[in-house]
Amino acid sequence: MIKRTFYILFFFLIGSIVYLNFIGISTSQFNNKIQKKIKIIFPQVNLKLNDIKLRLNISKLSIDLETEYPVILLESEEIKLKKVTTNYDLKSFLKREFAIQKLFIDSKKNQIKEIIKLARFYKDSAQLLLIDKIVKTGDTKISIKLEFDDNGELKKDKYEIIADIENLSIDFFNKQKIEKISGNLRYLENKIQITNLVSEYQGLELFANEILISKDNNSYLVTGAIDSKENIIPKSIINMLVKNKNIKNINLSSKNSFNFNLSKNFKLSDFELNSKINLKSAEYDTGNLKIKKYISNFDNKITFLDQTININFNNKIFLDGFGILQVRDKKDNIKYNIEINKEDLKFDFDLDIKEIPFKIDLINFAKEDNEVMNIKIVGERKSQNYLFNQINIKKKNDLININNIYFSKNFQITNFQKIILNYLDINKNKNDISIVRNKKNSFVVEGKNFNLNKIIDQILFENTNNSKIFDEKERTFDIKFKKNYLDLDHHILNLQGKIKIKGNEVYDMSLKSSFPNKDTLSITVKTQEDQKITTFFSDQAKPFVKKYSFVKGFEGGKIDFYSVKKNKVSKSKLKIFEFSLKELPALTKILTLASLQGIADILSGEGVGFDELEMNFKNKKNLMEINELYAIGPAISILMEGYVEKNKIVSLRGTLVPATTINKFVGSIPILGDILVGKKTGEGVFGVSFKLKGPPKDIKTSVNPIKTLTPRFITRTLEKIKKIN
Repeated sequence: MIKRTFYILFFFLIGSIVYLNFIGISTSQFNNKIQKKIKIIFPQVNLKLNDIKLRLNISKLSIDLETEYPVILLESEEIKLKKVTTNYDLKSFLKREFAIQKLFIDSKKNQIKEIIKLARFYKDSAQLLLIDKIVKTGDTKISIKLEFDDNGELKKDKYEIIADIENLSIDFFNKQKIEKISGNLRYLENKIQITNLVSEYQGLELFANEILISKDNNSYLVTGAIDSKENIIPKSIINMLVKNKNIKNINLSSKNSFNFNLSKNFKLSDFELNSKINLKSAEYDTGNLKIKKYISNFDNKITFLDQTININFNNKIFLDGFGILQVRDKKDNIKYNIEINKEDLKFDFDLDIKEIPFKIDLINFAKEDNEVMNIKIVGERKSQNYLFNQINIKKKNDLININNIYFSKNFQITNFQKIILNYLDINKNKNDISIVRNKKNSFVVEGKNFNLNKIIDQILFENTNNSKIFDEKERTFDIKFKKNYLDLDHHILNLQGKIKIKGNEVYDMSLKSSFPNKDTLSITVKTQEDQKITTFFSDQAKPFVKKYSFVKGFEGGKIDFYSVKKNKVSKSKLKIFEFSLKELPALTKILTLASLQGIADILSGEGVGFDELEMNFKNKKNLMEINELYAIGPAISILMEGYVEKNKIVSLRGTLVPATTINKFVGSIPILGDILVGKKTGEGVFGVSFKLKGPPKDIKTSVNPIKTLTPRFITRTLEKIKKIN
């Protein structure tokens, strides 16, 4: 009987142990003790438990306790849990002691703000307060693993918090928002690991496989990698990252690794970044940069395509890249290296140009279609000033090289070391010229051949006041040339002299040269007190007069020019001697309207000759006031006055009289007298008055016959006849 009872008890005990080990029992007996323990850890937290399930763990000689769907009560809010599990050894259980060894908590989805509040109840800090302020929305599921020592205290290095985050929104104090954040967070003693992070910043999606935050003394070391898929970068982000607002329509993807230190006060230091950017496209509006001078039909926009860019940041930014540069529909290759140190930068650009048109009008230099040209620019910016150590342009055997040229922040030249030009220009003329600094602000300009064609055009037709090349220093240029081209048909020899400038104004100049037939050419500029006197003389006027498009068939002539400039107003006198005109559209129209067809026929045939032309005029900015233009010749004389406002309006009026004297003298000329005056007395007229007015491309002409000459016309005619005779 005893043996039977023993077996029954033994099997009952074994069955109970098996039952407790695999199935367990439910009870509420321990609820109060667990709740009190949690209250010790979180004094302001109440824990609401359901029945606790006990399970015997034979292998570890411990008791496992588990309860499902408990609730943490935080003031008026609830944090819903999925399961709470703990265990303690069997010895403590038999002694009816409550010595928790481990505690496991799995939560349902809760608001992140409530979890932060729970953490602040446990141990508040400035960091948690800051996090509480910037976190706006978001949900999380949390798993917590805690271990306790023999005294029931939490072991500092034996806890782990794992959180699955969804739809987190962070609003920083500078009103920058990061939204739609999701990922996994694992928190250990002195370490936070974030994985599978996805977020959105102003419409830009960001991804991170891993971000690690490790405590190091009183700061945190943050390392990680964040990638972005190909996307159009929002304008707000461009404006925040790049000060230049001319950059727009950026489309890129990127891979970025970084590390930095973060103090307990959230102060960032020792930031390092490595990025690889695949720039699909970006546009740069050149604004006021005068690139049109160098690229035909330029639309003020440069597009960067398919750029591979590497960026390294460690106190300085190092950037290198390559890709395609597009202007309109033309595409070429570019490589670059840039170093940025706060406001200072160094740069190295290398362009291989085949499709994009390129020219330098001032020196008649241009790249032909499909001709390959390389441009290399190496320089730096410091304190808003620029130094170009090297500007190198090469194509075939042509070379333009500029060494150590300095620019102000307004891109005015402050100094340079050397400029070498050696090229075949668009007219197939050989050019070789060097400009070398030999003293502080003194330079030598010399060469065997150089084409002055475009430089003369700029002096005659462009308002140089708008293009300030130099700063306000005084500079001296010694000129030594063997041969200079004026146009396709004319050149001069041995141009020598000196030019002195202050800022962009020539205040002293003396240049002399000669044509191959020994005809002379000279130009001088002298500044006396507050006025500048300019003289120009050439035994050959044609190379200069023919540059005016409205004059055709100009032959012969000498030119003499004198000008005085004061307070930005110049008063000038121009004289041209012994020349003929074959075609002058405005004059031809006047002659035709006045029925002076005979002279019109001469003008369009052999040309009309003039003994002298004299023009007195005044210039102020874009306005030319012609006080008097008088031309006298064997066939006609012209007296004219008026004004011309550049690119706006022409307004001229004057008198045209056949021959150089009165009608009776004209009548004595065989054939021509019959044409102009008629065979009968009183049939002829003295001449015509005319008016020219309108925009430059649409000038209206009106003509009226006159029988009485003005005293002014007669006086000027007699003066000229006296001089001629």
